[in-house]
Amino acid sequence: MEASGPAGARRDPAGVQAEIEQVQRRLAATFDELTDRTRPANLARRGVERLRGAGERLVDEARALATGDAVRVDSRVEEPPQGSVRLKGEDEVVSTYSTRGQLPPEVLILGAGVGVAVVVGVVALVRRKARRGR
Repeated sequence: MEASGPAGARRDPAGVQAEIEQVQRRLAATFDELTDRTRPANLARRGVERLRGAGERLVDEARALATGDAVRVDSRVEEPPQGSVRLKGEDEVVSTYSTRGQLPPEVLILGAGVGVAVVVGVVALVRRKARRGR
């Protein structure tokens, strides 16, 4: 018995079977991908990568503020054009950079003053605890 398509045309059973198998393969691949994404080890690895990336951005920003160099403002993965094949790990990352102007001398002096005040406070606390411990 042959099935009819949306336009009423007869469809070949072998073609219908091939289409069903193709859909099953796509569903299996999607299920495998979801299973891989939700695996606890992979979730933890992605969390560590996000944390490392945030730390790198902070270091880049601090370096840029101190030296006046360019700093990465944004990075994102570009999706490939529709229909192209992308292998795992071949993501194209696009980064945007911005330059920061030199900090005014007043800001540098203020920052150094705050740093000295924090260091003096920490030293005073450590010495006070050391005296009480005797």
